[in-house]
Amino acid sequence: MTGNNAFTNPGDREYPIDERDLSEEQNEHLTSALRAVRDNADAPSELQDVARKMLGGRLELRDALDDPSGFRALTDGISGMRESWRSMSPQDRQAVRAKVEEKAEEAEAEGVGATYRPREV
Repeated sequence: MTGNNAFTNPGDREYPIDERDLSEEQNEHLTSALRAVRDNADAPSELQDVARKMLGGRLELRDALDDPSGFRALTDGISGMRESWRSMSPQDRQAVRAKVEEKAEEAEAEGVGATYRPREV
């Protein structure tokens, strides 16, 4: 590799992932999210490794849970989020819901992302 390229790690790439079952926009969002995980020093190293594998084309989204490190990283992360949610007060949960709705409305107004709506409580 030369000193001119923008790759930070072997196997990284600087173009959107091309998952067949996702739209171009979804692939771009997935790529952006994976880069954010890869570059986040606070993210678990196992999750960063999964992001690197996916960005490097060595692991497809549909195979992430079949990969032992991917399974551990994703399920451990979900477990942590579940525990955080459970430990929140009802007021904090409602504040999170309101923030998600606000972000969804902003994205929809800008024509960005899916039209996700949290379920009614």
